[in-house]
Amino acid sequence: MKSKKFLLLIPIIIIIAAAVMSSYYTLDNAEEAVIERFGKLHRVNTEAGLHFKLPFVDEIFIVNTNEIISLQYGYRPDSAPTATQAATYQNVESEAIVLTSGSYLINIGAVIQFRITDPAAYIYNVDDQEGTIRLAFESVLRSNIQNQDLDNALINKDSIAKEIIPDLSRKLSAYDLGISIAEVRLTDVLLPEDVQYAYDDVNIASNEKDSYRSQAEKYSNEMLPKARAEAYQMIQQAESYKAEKVAQAKGDVVNFNQVYEKYVLSQDVTKTRLYIETMEKILSVAKEKYIIDLNGDDVLKFLPLDIKGGQ
Repeated sequence: MKSKKFLLLIPIIIIIAAAVMSSYYTLDNAEEAVIERFGKLHRVNTEAGLHFKLPFVDEIFIVNTNEIISLQYGYRPDSAPTATQAATYQNVESEAIVLTSGSYLINIGAVIQFRITDPAAYIYNVDDQEGTIRLAFESVLRSNIQNQDLDNALINKDSIAKEIIPDLSRKLSAYDLGISIAEVRLTDVLLPEDVQYAYDDVNIASNEKDSYRSQAEKYSNEMLPKARAEAYQMIQQAESYKAEKVAQAKGDVVNFNQVYEKYVLSQDVTKTRLYIETMEKILSVAKEKYIIDLNGDDVLKFLPLDIKGGQ
């Protein structure tokens, strides 16, 4: 009989022990407790230490408000890292593929880090907290990337991540999700594998174009000074030739005027002098000279002169 009563007491003892064990909880300094009673929010406890609750009635959700929570976008962890093997990941194509300006496709992977600042809002205001954060991030990311050209999107991922944070914070505040964005990092910004080869060809062609342009500029820089120097030398020679000819012409004019003045004063003497000077010039270069006497008779009379003989 006593054994039967003892057996009946065992469930009661277990229930009492369970009630005692579930009637208290403890909070650290950075923790807050969301107390749910009969399936509804009762209150939020922010005081550190030991606290009591109604067993089997109150449900406690303890949240560390200093903890940084990381959320992946564009990929998901496939296996956790071990002592001998690194973690593996699986791409989520529906998230990763994003269009840049000009409708170029790129693959993006990102990490969103946040803290829960209002545990009650985080638990009760949305049904799928992580899904909501990812959707908000996707909206902001696509809006930003579609304004970036391909090269800028591939190279400047850090600056793009910084640009995204304010817009993402505003959108999540509108959802009253009760979180604060700590950091956004774009871990991967890559071309799809089947596009990478074409992009490499474009880069090679662009590098060759830059190389040819540099060579052309180098040739231009070498030849232009030389051409300018030659042009300057030709101009100087032309100026010198011009000055020489002008001076010579002026001298000829002066000489002609002097001769003309003498010719006006004594025409016969001047004619004779000019004739003699002209003949001197002609005879000085003639190889053979003859003096011909034309008296009107039929006999041709001439006297050969030998320059070598001095006659």
